Parts: sequence; structure tokens; C-alpha cells
Amino acid sequence: MGLLVVCVFPTVAQEIPSAQDKPVIEVIVRDADRVIGLANLRQQGYDVKVYNLDAPKLVFTDLSQNLPANQEAAKRTLEQRMQQRGRQALQQQLIAAYQGLSVAIQYQVDRYPAVLFDRGQAVIYGVTDLQQVLDLYRQWQSGLDQ
Repeated sequence: MGLLVVCVFPTVAQEIPSAQDKPVIEVIVRDADRVIGLANLRQQGYDVKVYNLDAPKLVFTDLSQNLPANQEAAKRTLEQRMQQRGRQALQQQLIAAYQGLSVAIQYQVDRYPAVLFDRGQAVIYGVTDLQQVLDLYRQWQSGLDQ
């Protein structure tokens, strides 16, 4: 069984929202990470965004699937696929795919999975059960109020 790392790191010296507020939650994972409780938190009114760091690989794997061995034929096939999807649609798909990496860099997240609260104000590493993560965040937050 792997090592579970749970850390809450305040990353910005700002006013912490009260326990009644619903924080913005950003989840940064890889394909191997199984996120639990996403629908439940969203039903409760939480704004939860999930970013998969493996998403760019999936886009390129899909585009390059079953390309011909001949380099020129592969290039033509790839161009056809890009035209069929539409260059702008593909561009939007790539922007969305790389958004997780952008968020990770922005908040200097160096381990995964990671759950960020209120735009990087606090980070919890190593837990993908979102109800558990929210409970840990609330515990940490209530300690600040004392």
C-alpha cells in the first residue's frame, strides 16, 4: 500500500473564508488517481474543477492513433484529422488539456494528487476522496478561527 501524504499548506496570507462559505475547489490528478465524491460536492453547491495532467497525452494519442508507417502518408492523415475536427476546436481541446499543468505551475504544486482551495490558498496532497479533503480543510480552517 502506498504512502498517504496529507498536508494543508496556506499559500497566500489572505483573509480565510468563514466555515459557512463554500470554497472554490481545484483538483489536480493523473489518470491513475480515482476522484471520489465529485458529484456529491457539486450537488451541495461547491464549485469543483478537476484537471487531469494526463489529458494532453490523451489528445495526442487520439490524434496519432493508427497512423500509417510512411511519414508522408502519416502527415496527410494527421492533417485530415485536424481538418475534420476543426483547427479551432482542436486548439480549444489542447488549451483545456493543458489547463491542469498551468494551474499546477501557477500555484507551485509539486505533488499529485493535489486539491487546492480558494485559488491556492490551501493545498491538501495525497487524498482524492473529496468529502474527506473538504473535512480536512474545514478542520484546518476552524483551527485558524480560534
